[in-house]
Amino acid sequence: MTTAGWIIVVILVIPVLAVLAWMVISSSLVRVPSGSLGLLMVRGRATDTALTPGPHFVPALRRKMLEVYPSVQLSFRAGAPTSGAADTELDRSGTGLPVTLGDRTTAVVGYTVRFRLVPARLREVHENLGPHGVFGFVRDETAVAVTRALRDSEVAVEDLVGSALERCQQDLRAAVAAALAENGLELTGFRLGTPDLGRTGEVIQATLRARQELERERAEAATRLARAVNDAELDARLSGTATAAWRYRETDLWSELVQRTEALQVALRAVGPGESVGPEQNRPPREQDPTTGLP
Repeated sequence: MTTAGWIIVVILVIPVLAVLAWMVISSSLVRVPSGSLGLLMVRGRATDTALTPGPHFVPALRRKMLEVYPSVQLSFRAGAPTSGAADTELDRSGTGLPVTLGDRTTAVVGYTVRFRLVPARLREVHENLGPHGVFGFVRDETAVAVTRALRDSEVAVEDLVGSALERCQQDLRAAVAAALAENGLELTGFRLGTPDLGRTGEVIQATLRARQELERERAEAATRLARAVNDAELDARLSGTATAAWRYRETDLWSELVQRTEALQVALRAVGPGESVGPEQNRPPREQDPTTGLP
């Protein structure tokens, strides 16, 4: 090849090859957004390659695309106070779950499920659930697992109150984790809310209030007994002066009356100069209406 030919190659061919190489390399660079997982798709079929957030080099030799899934924790709330809030891509809500316990008690339970996708099983999640079916699957599988665990014959209403609630929550967490793990989801958190027991809950609260009222009556019995003994001794000492005994007890009686009637209001008429509070005949006469003659 002559010198002129080499010059043509250097000036024309090499830049063209460089441009082609740059186009191939740039099309092979794939960037996964932060907080996401990228499932590599070749000719519309999912592969076992799950790309983490950041840049990646994927040779552009075949038709490829990325299906983006979230890599952060997702949550589903059932029966929570935020159930009426707007749903987002990472957070969904639903109504409470009605269940029948092992002792035939009915209740409505609420819970919060936190989970995330397992990158190694992202292809399984894509083929079974798809990008828009994850929350629906979590809702249904969690409801089945919670219902199955609570209707066990050993579960009673006492397991949903007090310290037993924590043990019940651990059992439900294990059941939900096993249900999600079968389809490539990892449970990161489970919290059981306060169940709504309906009429049964009202009976429980009434029983607790009655028990506390009984304890209060027992605590006040000693005070009432001491007061009765004190009144008996007072009557014996002040038997000849009834007015003095009444004035001694007047303050206590007014205090008891105010405590028993919280809405009690006492209004006293202002006494003018030269007036005194006494019997009706000692009060100044009321003015009469000249038309009717009535005071």
